[in-house]
Amino acid sequence: MFSGYSQSIKNKHSLNITVTNFKNTKGSLRVCITDQKNNFLKDCLFSQIVSIEDDNVSLSFENLKNGTYAVSVYHDENNNGILETSGLFGFPSEPFGFSKNPSVRFGPPSFKKSAIIVNNDKNITIKLN
Repeated sequence: MFSGYSQSIKNKHSLNITVTNFKNTKGSLRVCITDQKNNFLKDCLFSQIVSIEDDNVSLSFENLKNGTYAVSVYHDENNNGILETSGLFGFPSEPFGFSKNPSVRFGPPSFKKSAIIVNNDKNITIKLN
């Protein structure tokens, strides 16, 4: 009778994220989770804005369905809601990071390089660049 309900609960998970390497506590941390390969870095399926009180921040997203997701974060130091960039190539001037901590030397990573599989409760750590 309740087997469909039970199955639906089993397929929802928590994603616990710790973001490290903050240089200061100004502004806020902006977090985006997407499952869109084609719109990675543009469309957030889930998002949070979190205060920074220490050199690391922990937060959780609840009730994620089984799937493949990528997480992007940035430290919005001036709290304007925009990832500031500078220079000829538009490299971010505010700290940022991605799930799986891929190299960003030659530009933002692909969805594939940041993708994590969520099929149970999961803990990840993202180090700001």
